[in-house]
Amino acid sequence: MQALTANSELASLSRSRQKAEAMLSPEEQGRLKKRATMLALVVGLTILGLKGAAWMMTGATSILTAALDSVLDNGIAVVNFMAVRQALKPASRSYRFGFGKLEPLAGLMQAAFIFGIGLAVIVESIDRLRHPVALVNADMGIGAMVLATVMMIGMIIYQRHVVRCTGSLVVRADSIHYQADVMMHLSIIASLALSHWLTASWIDPVATIGIAVFLMWNARTIAADALAILVDKEIPEEDRKKIRQLVLAFPQVANVHDLRTRSSGSHIFVQLHLELDGDLTLAQAHDISEAVIEAVARVFPNADTQIHQEPVGLPRDRSWCGGGSSHRSAHDGHHDATQ
Repeated sequence: MQALTANSELASLSRSRQKAEAMLSPEEQGRLKKRATMLALVVGLTILGLKGAAWMMTGATSILTAALDSVLDNGIAVVNFMAVRQALKPASRSYRFGFGKLEPLAGLMQAAFIFGIGLAVIVESIDRLRHPVALVNADMGIGAMVLATVMMIGMIIYQRHVVRCTGSLVVRADSIHYQADVMMHLSIIASLALSHWLTASWIDPVATIGIAVFLMWNARTIAADALAILVDKEIPEEDRKKIRQLVLAFPQVANVHDLRTRSSGSHIFVQLHLELDGDLTLAQAHDISEAVIEAVARVFPNADTQIHQEPVGLPRDRSWCGGGSSHRSAHDGHHDATQ
């Protein structure tokens, strides 16, 4: 797994959503998300049983780390299972923007859990270094971890398919965690083998500390992506530029300003001001705005676009992009040709 920046992750997720929206209906995407979260729960419970049995047979702290991680995995799988189903519900009278932000909220919870378990494991491993414990039945532990790893790889393959088809942040966060788990399992298998063959009790806790640090680093990536959506970060700049190009392609549109965007689940919300000829009738301005909305929807099918029309050259005393202030001076009326 690569630790990417939040901007590049959001851009990747946005592209995944656009491809998914062009390929699958919202109902089909919803079914895939539900299957992925259900499968994660079933696989997680099975793997937890394997790890629990392996830890009791070997007493290895590395396997204990993996077992505790699986306990959290299953708790998170339940949260994801409920969050995805709630997020797929249509907007209601009280929640007119829908429930899409439940997905990144679940991802943020997942990151917090991963970080917390990493700290606990580091403390336990340091104690094992101070008070060494010999491993037993290492071969049985290795066998259990190999089987768990194979199951996880199968799970990751399916999750990647779902992310490509739906752009789901919850499924993607879960997939990132499972990828980290595979690497963790491989290191556990190696540490068990080395500890058994070299009779060196320090290898297992040292490997465990490395695994914990790795998990905590991955939690940072998940949290950054989730927070970006929860605090209404703008969609990737390349998508904003595309929206401006679509709008300015209409000859009746003199300019566009105060473009604001955000995402929620698989939907994006777009707000902008159109500068139109002041001599147009209200009906003509409305028709132009509807045509612009349709053009944006063809490229961003899950976009909800709101437009405010105003005459060309009209001084503006307020702006959505005012850096915290709702007022601007009249001379600033044409500042935002690049916004």
